[in-house]
Amino acid sequence: MPHSLYARMIVAAIVPFMIMLTGCLALYHASQVEQHTARSVAQTLEVIADANHLMRLFMDAETAQRGYALTRDGDYLAPYQRALSTFPLTLRRLKEASNDEIQYRRLEQANHLFRQWIKDVATDSIIKTRSENTELLPLDDKASKRLVDDFRTVMRTFIDTEQDAFHARQVDSQDAAKRAQHIMVWSILLALVSALLTWWPLFRRTRHAVSEITQRSQRMVAGDLSQRVALRGRDEFAWMANTFNAMAARLEALVATEQRTSRELAERVNVLVRDRTREMRARHDLVEALQACRSTQEAQSTLRDQLPRVFANTLGGTLWCLDAHTAVPHRICQWGEDKGDVNGDECLTLNDGGIRDVTLPAAQDAEVCSHLRTAHPGRHLCIPLKGTQGPVGILHLHLASTTDETGNGDPQAEFAKGAAENMALSLSNVRLREQLEEASIRDALTGLYNRRFLDDTLTRELARAERQPGPLSVLMLDIDHFKPINDDHGHALGDRALIEVAELLVDNVRRGDIVCRYGGEEFLIIMPGAGLSAARQRGEHLRQQVATLDIPRDDATPLHLTISLGLACYPQHGEDAATLLHHADMALYEAKQGGRNRLAIAND
Repeated sequence: MPHSLYARMIVAAIVPFMIMLTGCLALYHASQVEQHTARSVAQTLEVIADANHLMRLFMDAETAQRGYALTRDGDYLAPYQRALSTFPLTLRRLKEASNDEIQYRRLEQANHLFRQWIKDVATDSIIKTRSENTELLPLDDKASKRLVDDFRTVMRTFIDTEQDAFHARQVDSQDAAKRAQHIMVWSILLALVSALLTWWPLFRRTRHAVSEITQRSQRMVAGDLSQRVALRGRDEFAWMANTFNAMAARLEALVATEQRTSRELAERVNVLVRDRTREMRARHDLVEALQACRSTQEAQSTLRDQLPRVFANTLGGTLWCLDAHTAVPHRICQWGEDKGDVNGDECLTLNDGGIRDVTLPAAQDAEVCSHLRTAHPGRHLCIPLKGTQGPVGILHLHLASTTDETGNGDPQAEFAKGAAENMALSLSNVRLREQLEEASIRDALTGLYNRRFLDDTLTRELARAERQPGPLSVLMLDIDHFKPINDDHGHALGDRALIEVAELLVDNVRRGDIVCRYGGEEFLIIMPGAGLSAARQRGEHLRQQVATLDIPRDDATPLHLTISLGLACYPQHGEDAATLLHHADMALYEAKQGGRNRLAIAND
């Protein structure tokens, strides 16, 4: 059998395809360059913003120091304290984002100027202002102005350099976009020209051969069996003409038809068996993966990765899940032609817990959930995921076939329902496991971590402080005169006081600090990375904040509380958890003995 026509068709298809492929590869490369440049531009903007923020911190600190020196008002030191805590974090981000050695040295110089200003100007000014009782001291403007001007010069040079780099990267991004446009235009033009040059001769040959065979066939059907197709050449059309001219063509056509029918039937059976096997294996793998998950987030990530493979035979689908503390569903994954989100108030499946099996656009509006009204035509299945403690999600599938097209019942729908039951049960088990774990480490009244969690965490944080040398402070506090509150006003008011104090502590500590209920009216705060001075300032702040609490009572007179605090720091006061807690407890006892409503530091 000749293959010249096939070869020409393959060449005619491959040449434009290769041109387009080459253009796409070049376009992809250009787009990657553009994306990289865009990321560099965004990073440069963040660096410039952080640099400006660093300058503002210094300016705010200098203004606060001068205001305090002039007025002796302690409120002026709030921006100064904030600058001391925020300046190192902003400087660290700038150093991490800077890839230039010169820029890095400028940041080091700026840090040195800031620290020198604190040491030579701010600290001395604040100490002298606090120690004087008669009149305000004159400010040392020359030293302060020299350091501030040097700092401003260094940072402006740093910002100007980053802005120059930003403009250069913007130009690179524009050039990359232009190159991508040129590549796309030339690829399309070349592909069209090559397709025209290769397909036109094939079109002429095909039109002539089809016309000749059609005319001879019509005459032969009319009864003129002497008709023969006259086509010259060595291609496939010439071979078809010779076959047509043979009297055995009809028998060969019948045999070919029978063979083709048998082959198609076998292929359909093989496809059916392969699809069912794949679906069952995917479902089994999904169940095993969900059973191995330790958290709801991990289970949802597993569903996001595996559901498109489990329902590969569908046209699309979406999975929404419900969190334990909210009834609003949020989308976990979406694939295929599916689109849209669920409105919890309008989703019929979520409201009544029934399965929705509708075919669009024939279905009535009363039978269709809100998220299906803009869906693609076809059969849609909306299945609720019913857990042991209520609904945990909704699964929507756009099926590839209707019920009438399946000769053996409805295998796609049955498979989807079984998989939905597995997912619902697995998600319920994971959620129950999380609730049990959370209950084991949380105090039931205040929601703070309990003593069990405290012991494990303190041991772990002390080990980390030993590996990465750094301080760690423990602040133990107790509500003053708490027993008379329970005795005089009842345990309900006492519980309310504990809850209010717990919420205040959580709102006024750093993100990395750990607040626990130590027992009764005692609380304990673990402060990783906080030295004695910082922890003492934080404790005094907490003591003052608690004193401002107004806890309402039935007689309309608010209840006011005070706390006593004991502070111990690693490694000064102990290198293990038991010793550190003992010193903090002794310091708390000292604060109680000293009159309450105060902070005491453990003895070395």
